[in-house]
Amino acid sequence: MRDEGILDGDLVAVKRAMDAGSGEIVVARIDGEITIKRLQRLPDRLRLLPRHPDFAPIDVPADADFAIEGIYCGLLRPGA
Repeated sequence: MRDEGILDGDLVAVKRAMDAGSGEIVVARIDGEITIKRLQRLPDRLRLLPRHPDFAPIDVPADADFAIEGIYCGLLRPGA
């Protein structure tokens, strides 16, 4: 999420939520992995958008073990 100002080593503040709107930055669990991405709600699927050019979007399969765990609301940068 480099292009959102979230860098490796940052501590993120998350508001616990089970749902989020399109465009919100979410902490999501997909098939046992935790990720932080921008949520895109499309008519036929959900997509998780990275904000770093080295990573590709993730289309969430209908049969995936998927959950929104929370919504990003800020960060702490240790040593800053």
